[in-house]
Amino acid sequence: MLQLMLTREAVVRVQERLFEAHGLTIQQYNVLRIARGGPAKGHPIYEIERRMIYRFANVTRLVDRLETQGLLKRVADPKDRRVSRVVITPKGRRLMDRLDEPVKAMATQLTSCCDEQECLHISNWLERLREHCAQQEGLQEELVGAIN
Repeated sequence: MLQLMLTREAVVRVQERLFEAHGLTIQQYNVLRIARGGPAKGHPIYEIERRMIYRFANVTRLVDRLETQGLLKRVADPKDRRVSRVVITPKGRRLMDRLDEPVKAMATQLTSCCDEQECLHISNWLERLREHCAQQEGLQEELVGAIN
């Protein structure tokens, strides 16, 4: 588990340097990635939050900052005016397009220590671990209860 956590931190540090060079945080990049891949009418904020990789982020605040930078905009949902949808702007799309190659190059460089078969094996193992963790949600309460 320690190796897994240390590896995550090492990867995050590389990502942070890349995104900071373009004026973004990892979480802001994640929001832009979700918005760019979403429907033309945009995603409601709760849907972006559901799709986030780093779920500890305050998505409303992230959207506010990206909107201030002109990278996203909120539009009213015609079916429910209480809901606003988040749409990527042309400026945001241009930034994401510029980041496509550096992000791909980063991923290639970070995985260059393994051949394709090893990468597939690691990917499959990590997916199994994530699924197993999702099935263990009650474990945390049991462990906390055992301590108290």
